[in-house]
Amino acid sequence: MKTRWVLIFVFVWALLPAAAAAWTWTPLQLSLWEPVQLFPEYFDVYGIRLNLAYGSNKSVDGLDAGLVNVAALGQNGVALGLVNISDHLSGINAGGMNYTTRLAGGHFGLLNTAQDAVFGCQIGGLMNLSDQVRGMQAHCGILGNGAVDVAGTQLVLLAGYNLTDRITGLQMAMFGFNYANASVHGVQFAMLYNYAKHLAGLQLGLVNACDTLAGMQIGLINIVRQERMTIMPLLNFRF
Repeated sequence: MKTRWVLIFVFVWALLPAAAAAWTWTPLQLSLWEPVQLFPEYFDVYGIRLNLAYGSNKSVDGLDAGLVNVAALGQNGVALGLVNISDHLSGINAGGMNYTTRLAGGHFGLLNTAQDAVFGCQIGGLMNLSDQVRGMQAHCGILGNGAVDVAGTQLVLLAGYNLTDRITGLQMAMFGFNYANASVHGVQFAMLYNYAKHLAGLQLGLVNACDTLAGMQIGLINIVRQERMTIMPLLNFRF
């Protein structure tokens, strides 16, 4: 009887390497510091990953929690950590620094970066950055929001700035300034200063400036550089 069980054990042990090679996902991952983790980096996680210090896997679907969370290809679900990094994210990242190439969902942290695009929101304490925003960037710290093209809202609740090339929607900086290097189709509101190369809409602030105007400026000083520079107090409009 003992001999039989020994033979079964040896047989199963011999098959483990082949099984491990074919098995590339896990419902639970525990990591101290990659590669010191239950399953190697090339595994996908469908369920829960807990990283005591630093964990890295190909993808994570579910809950990801730890100090440094890395999903090399993508992440679907929620990541909670000091640093969250993924190639693309569908879900929520909450932490000190959040980085992804493409975001469909939300970033909540001090520094949020979605290199290519945001479809959803970035809410940060230091800075929000992306090339394309379809949704909202909201900043409540001391720096601001930066994007290339925005369809939606850039919002600064405290001191800071909103920077973009183009925006269709709203730029609002309560105690800061707005700057659109190319165009604004919508509204710029700032306590200090608004600038748009081409404004089609409304500027409301202490000082408003644009190169071309198809709309209205309301502020202490209103500047239009179209043809010859004009400076108007309180109100300026062209349609």
